Amino acid sequence: MKQFGLFTLFLCCCLGAGVLACGCIGSETTDPNAVSGSGTVVYQNLEGGFYGIIADDGTAYLTLNLPDTFKQDDLAVTFTGFIRPDVDTIQQWGTPFELTEISSSDQTMKIVLSGN
Repeated sequence: MKQFGLFTLFLCCCLGAGVLACGCIGSETTDPNAVSGSGTVVYQNLEGGFYGIIADDGTAYLTLNLPDTFKQDDLAVTFTGFIRPDVDTIQQWGTPFELTEISSSDQTMKIVLSGN
């Protein structure tokens, strides 16, 4: 009878661990400010001139850290990054956006953020 009790305890522990592990899978919290998409780099001749990205869905992103190699008007790109609601700009155009990765047909660049 003692062996049956130990086996039952072991089985319950394994089942409990399995239930806890399943609860952890897929429970990643996603940042609501994270954005991925594709669009076009555009030059805006406002407030001294700047580059931004107009996404395929029409959203305008004011890129805060667009690498110089991607500063080409009408360049098709795919991008990932974060909307920065805590940043105010003088441009009065688009949503402030910090890139973490950008690529075009011939180059890809990952961008390491130093912190917000």
